[in-house]
Amino acid sequence: MSEPADRTIRLGFVGCGRIADLQCLGYLEHPRAEIAAVCDLDADRARARAEAWGAARAYTELEALLADPEIDAVEILTPHQLHESQARAALEAGKHVSLQKPPTRTLEEFDRLAEAARASGRTLRVFENFMHYPPHRKALELVEAGAVGVPLSVRVKTAAGRFQDGWQVTPETQAWRMDPETCGGGPTTFDHGYHCFHMGQLFVPARVERVHAFIHWTRLGENAAYDGPALVSWRYEGDPPRYGSWEVIASLGMRVRSDYYVSDDRLEIHGSEGIVWVNRCTGKLLDEPSLVLYRDGETRAFHDLATDWAESFRLGGRDFVDALLEGRAPAQDLAAARETLVFALAAARSAADGREVALAELRGLP
Repeated sequence: MSEPADRTIRLGFVGCGRIADLQCLGYLEHPRAEIAAVCDLDADRARARAEAWGAARAYTELEALLADPEIDAVEILTPHQLHESQARAALEAGKHVSLQKPPTRTLEEFDRLAEAARASGRTLRVFENFMHYPPHRKALELVEAGAVGVPLSVRVKTAAGRFQDGWQVTPETQAWRMDPETCGGGPTTFDHGYHCFHMGQLFVPARVERVHAFIHWTRLGENAAYDGPALVSWRYEGDPPRYGSWEVIASLGMRVRSDYYVSDDRLEIHGSEGIVWVNRCTGKLLDEPSLVLYRDGETRAFHDLATDWAESFRLGGRDFVDALLEGRAPAQDLAAARETLVFALAAARSAADGREVALAELRGLP
């Protein structure tokens, strides 16, 4: 059921770190949304964010924010090991929840959280911003319109660059991301990987059946490691035979032009009658059109798409608010979010066990 025409969605931000710079944009620009409160363990950071966003209240304890009767929904931007407990607490407090990807570290955590969402009657959105990136959206529009015929293959390539460039991230953030226990896996193949595995599913109308992964762990310190280089391949269910791959290059000495994280992603959807390339995402690795279509011997370039990675956050934030106002599901439902998590965990299992893994091994858990 949709909300009254004059209803405003009042949000509370849980976690005010680096990614909040982008996560706030869609809410600040939406005419029927308001960031009303923030929560962060760092009181100075919480106050600074509240002042910048016009939020009336700044908390340092989650319980205080969840007890705030003015808050309709929360945006959770905290380390992965906190996702399940914090999102469940918010749902049980009667708040809608937008949860940063990956939603949880395990399927057991995810299923407990999904059950809490069903019991609460509130919306739980797992936010995966790549699906809102305008070149990706246009590529999906073209594929669904038959521009490449039957999609047969999806290829993703991630180029990681030297850490000192791009966004500066606190040592504390780097530490939990590089610890498989707190992250749930590797900073690339699990944290960033959730984006890429979702891209692998988005453009082919069939589930992923089997996956095989090589993941090399590069030791960066006593308690820090980087999961790259890596090569993941997969097969989709049914006929015709369709495959996908994702390659991560650990070019840690290379400068990657980026206003954000020091990596960039390229995407190719190869069909029975044509090919679509998305040539950039988080960075500016190559100065070329963001989207190119090849069909019937002709190449068409798209020059009029918004290519700033921040646009995906603007559009994703707006979609969450619109979903709440309209009483509909957000862009990625819980079944799709779980399937992406299954894909990521199957790739990690494949690399650890040195074998091909059927996603059916994990889908039934718990």
